[in-house]
Amino acid sequence: MGTVMIDELMTEEFDAVARRGKRRVGWAALFVAITGLASCGVLAETRGAIQPRPTMRRVFDEMKHLVPLGLDAAKWSAPENREQILGSLDRLDRAASALEQHGRAREAGFDELALTLGRDLRAARDHYVHGHFEEARFFLTGSLQSCVACHTRVPSAIDFGMAEELTEHANIEALDSRERAWLYVMVRRFDDALTLWERAFTDPAIPAAQLDASGALVDYLNVALRVRTDVPRARTGIDRFAKREDIPVYLDRRVRTWQTALAGLDEDVLEDPGVEDVDLGEALATEAGRLAQGPYGRDGLVHDLAAASQLVRFLEADRARRMASKRNPTDDERRETSRAYYWLGVVEARSLDGFWINLSERHFEAAIRADPRGPFAERAYAQLEETQVLGFGGASGEHLPPDIWTRLEELRELMGRNRPDSIPAPATIQ
Repeated sequence: MGTVMIDELMTEEFDAVARRGKRRVGWAALFVAITGLASCGVLAETRGAIQPRPTMRRVFDEMKHLVPLGLDAAKWSAPENREQILGSLDRLDRAASALEQHGRAREAGFDELALTLGRDLRAARDHYVHGHFEEARFFLTGSLQSCVACHTRVPSAIDFGMAEELTEHANIEALDSRERAWLYVMVRRFDDALTLWERAFTDPAIPAAQLDASGALVDYLNVALRVRTDVPRARTGIDRFAKREDIPVYLDRRVRTWQTALAGLDEDVLEDPGVEDVDLGEALATEAGRLAQGPYGRDGLVHDLAAASQLVRFLEADRARRMASKRNPTDDERRETSRAYYWLGVVEARSLDGFWINLSERHFEAAIRADPRGPFAERAYAQLEETQVLGFGGASGEHLPPDIWTRLEELRELMGRNRPDSIPAPATIQ
């Protein structure tokens, strides 16, 4: 394939992602993304898991030089800096490959995040090689999503010792409040992020509706409940926000629902890192579905986040048990794994929005593969198929792309289901 055609395809890829609104490009967001890449070697911890800190250490020193170049568009594209930047992108690509190997030992969500990180970094490098400098920065910022999402999946008490070294290379105060909070999450200063959000909740200069529209409320509850598992702090933070006088009617009703939900959570169970209960996760997810009457599913957010915490904990422990075992899983074990993945897919399909990467499709697929002939496989497949048919065929009137079709067909074969005539066959590539 000629260079011109490669350039055209890469530009089309950039334009398509930009039109979907996947991510934004800006100097502040770029700083957060680049900083995050260095800290992404510290994946959320699991009992007994080996952390990939050496990978982080290998890229840390060069990040201190790459950050200022990435913040200046002129320096980023300057001929005299290209060899250094390309070398850094090459090393980041190799680091991402190492993290992909680590992700394979975790539950499917971590695996998908590692793969997404690798794809973004490779796209950044390829664009830079072909002189698409802004596109390279664009995909580099996208890697931030994978890093943040990875750091917020399971309870965490690990601090990132090099956070101060990373953050001293830019004016943190110049970032807007949400970008600064993301940065704190990136470098695992979770309490600092929560404190920043809590200050914003009582800041009259920031309208209450803006805090909701920007996703700050979702961000706050995600970190407070899933990462810190600090139910009392979440209650206090939302109670303070509820006292504002500028809360619109829709948000006032939702916040009162959240307050009731937080009051009813059993903090002793949720805060115990040794508890990983699929029954509790399913019960919380079911209650969230009952509450989620609004168009975005946020009324049930508190229960959904608590459910996700339990389900991911179970799946991480389940993965560790399987890797330590020398026998095949029993029918009951396969069914429980499938059940946990199914409900995690349901939770993420309706509750996580904005900045957080949605892994629902990956979890529905994992539910099918875990127990293809079990009771949750068809339910998971129905959810997955609907998102694909409506997202591709239904919305545009075109056939499903060949790769999507192949994946669905493979899953149906695993389930022992024939191809339904209602789904269009893949389009023929000319």
